[in-house]
Amino acid sequence: MYDRAALLAQTSLPDLADDLLGPRTGPQRSPTWPCPNPGHAQTGRTPPLSVFRTRWGEERWRCFGCGAGGSAIDLVLAVNGGTIRDALELLSARTGVRDGHRYEIRRPTPLVPKYRDPEGLARFVRDCAETLWTPAGGPILDWLTQGRRLPTEVLRLNMIGADVGTGFRPKGMPRGAGVVLPTVVDGEPTYAHKRILHPGPDRPRYLNASWHLAENPKLCRLAPAERRHDEIIISEGAIDGLSAAAAGYDAVAFFGTGAPDEAVALALSRLPAPLVLAFDPDGPGDYGLDRLIDLLATHQRPVAVLDLPGGDLNEHLQAGGAAWPDRLSSAVASARRTTRVPTVGLTV
Repeated sequence: MYDRAALLAQTSLPDLADDLLGPRTGPQRSPTWPCPNPGHAQTGRTPPLSVFRTRWGEERWRCFGCGAGGSAIDLVLAVNGGTIRDALELLSARTGVRDGHRYEIRRPTPLVPKYRDPEGLARFVRDCAETLWTPAGGPILDWLTQGRRLPTEVLRLNMIGADVGTGFRPKGMPRGAGVVLPTVVDGEPTYAHKRILHPGPDRPRYLNASWHLAENPKLCRLAPAERRHDEIIISEGAIDGLSAAAAGYDAVAFFGTGAPDEAVALALSRLPAPLVLAFDPDGPGDYGLDRLIDLLATHQRPVAVLDLPGGDLNEHLQAGGAAWPDRLSSAVASARRTTRVPTVGLTV
């Protein structure tokens, strides 16, 4: 058995990124690399991937363009493919950590964020949730309810809000008007990101809070107004998760579908319900889907997979109208008859 902790402790993630992605660019204290996600089109501007330390002192990488990221193991898999064991073998060859041998692990001093403001984040989320139902939030509410066909009771329950640029905004929350999509744990907002309704050319649709303000959980539970099914639907992003909640399903929105990592798989494997994956039918969605299925298999968690020809989960909600809950229920039942891809899907 490989000693995963020892391998990661002995691996220099910046050096590994140099070898796998090419030489680093930018200033010495904050170098960057191209993204390894095959579904992420490089723009030619500053490479979006950087390396940082968590508050526990562990090195991680993150692409701030598409959300891909993880440990050294995840970087090897993103670049080379293969299995987790293949990645462990490569890191073993680089570090000299062998089966049955463990180096003394000297964990570096954790990097403490310059600022964390949970009270400010919670205030921001609650203020935006109130703003959504005011005249100032009207255009954003119309986009959610008329454009995306999301029910008002689901929006209220999950504290979805509107940042219109006139209220309180904590340090570390990016500027820009849009939909505020919070992560809520036991009634308390712990994270938030924004969906910009009309981004400019080559500008991202989603803006994430700085890790200094709040650590990105990668996963967000979304609740239905009335839970009518046993399954939990794992979606690509919060809008699709809210679409599943509109049909009476508990949902978990995954941020950064291009590169799910071991931590995401472990968290999902612990959910006490059947899992149904519903990712976008495109390159990043297909890649993330296959990767997550492999990771969940290491935790002995079989999954059902919704095939979504013609659009994502929200586009199917818009096409389904009043019949959406029955259509999704039928598709989930069909998907659960097999754990292989593809399964019976929805048709727009």
